Amino acid sequence: LRVCVSHPRHGNLEALVGTGSGSDPSVLYLLGSVLMFAFRRVAMMRNLLAPYEQRPWAQTNWILVRLWRGCGFGYRYTRLPHLLKTKPEDANLPSLQKPCPSLLLQRHMAELLRMDKDMAASFLNSVLNQLNWAFSEFIGMIQEIQQAAERPERNFVDTRQLKVCATCFDLSVSLLRVLEMTVTLVPDIFLDWSRPSAELLLRRLAQLLNQVLNRVTAEKNLFDRVVNLRLPGLESVDHYPILVAVTGILVQILVDGEKQGTSRAASVLLSDPCFQLHSIQHLLGEPGDSSRPSAIPSRPAVGSLGSSVAPSAAGNSASTERKHFSLHAYTDYISEEEKQKVEVMLTFLTEESKQAAASTAPTSEEDLCPICYAHSISAIFKPCSHKSCKACINQHLMNSKDCFFCKATITGVEDYSKPAS
Repeated sequence: LRVCVSHPRHGNLEALVGTGSGSDPSVLYLLGSVLMFAFRRVAMMRNLLAPYEQRPWAQTNWILVRLWRGCGFGYRYTRLPHLLKTKPEDANLPSLQKPCPSLLLQRHMAELLRMDKDMAASFLNSVLNQLNWAFSEFIGMIQEIQQAAERPERNFVDTRQLKVCATCFDLSVSLLRVLEMTVTLVPDIFLDWSRPSAELLLRRLAQLLNQVLNRVTAEKNLFDRVVNLRLPGLESVDHYPILVAVTGILVQILVDGEKQGTSRAASVLLSDPCFQLHSIQHLLGEPGDSSRPSAIPSRPAVGSLGSSVAPSAAGNSASTERKHFSLHAYTDYISEEEKQKVEVMLTFLTEESKQAAASTAPTSEEDLCPICYAHSISAIFKPCSHKSCKACINQHLMNSKDCFFCKATITGVEDYSKPAS
């Protein structure tokens, strides 16, 4: 252990904690105790907060999640609520260890992100990039599973595909938990717009949260149908882990923050074209108006690659209606205080959305950003003079300096307002 701690840049720490040792309370205590010099703890956390690109980021992210587990919204569980009645195949799995958060290492993380603005922006940009990738991959895979379930002929789902699908879902949840930890420890990263990247990061965060909510909360949609199939290999895929992680982030930026910050967060969330109030209502079991009845498919059989297995007769039980998701149903997982905060958030967003709808002026199509078609053109690129909204070009420049349209190197971005007619 001494070698791993002394040389955090060598990657040995990731190997130690990634294998499951980091779930052991004694190991986490040692990592944060006086046996480890403060500068080594800080160096270790700085290494963990490096951008995720070009390194084993999933393992690093899992370490950060373990430092947080036990502190997040509805995140004090050892086993997911829908798996309580099932027996785990391996009781020694890291995911089955009791929560053991490290407040000391969280404090080091907060100090580093607060002091080093460039590192904070790079780290969060990489986390948001990986969340976008992981959740998009997950949605693509469950679409394939759904298509297999709808085919009338004998069908099968590759067990390896199911495993990869579940992994993408677990990665999405763990990335959301790291974002929840970050916005809880250092809300200024998103809400203090004197920081260069704060507004951009908040807009990207809102965009991804809305995408996740819309995909997961719509009744009898793709996610709902695949969850109802209860395929072996997708045991971890359920509404609770991902919706509670998203809720934790929303509560932090809309309820627990200062008034100026919560107003900014609400404005950004509501201005995103994907925002739907009924997705928030869904969290408390209030039915939305976007769902339409649809038949739940028969369950496809699971087989190895290249095998063809007839559908299981037991799969017909999936046609039974599932109850609406509601945080109120998880009395052993969600505290009364947490539920009250969600109710406050829903009331706040309902009022803000009414005010936003009353004050929004219509925008002509030619004045819309040609990238997102959601916001007005507000920026012009130099030297090529192409235009977009500030949010789109700022997000693009986080990953590339080439123009989105002509691939010319962008040397600057200036404010743009349409000349008066």
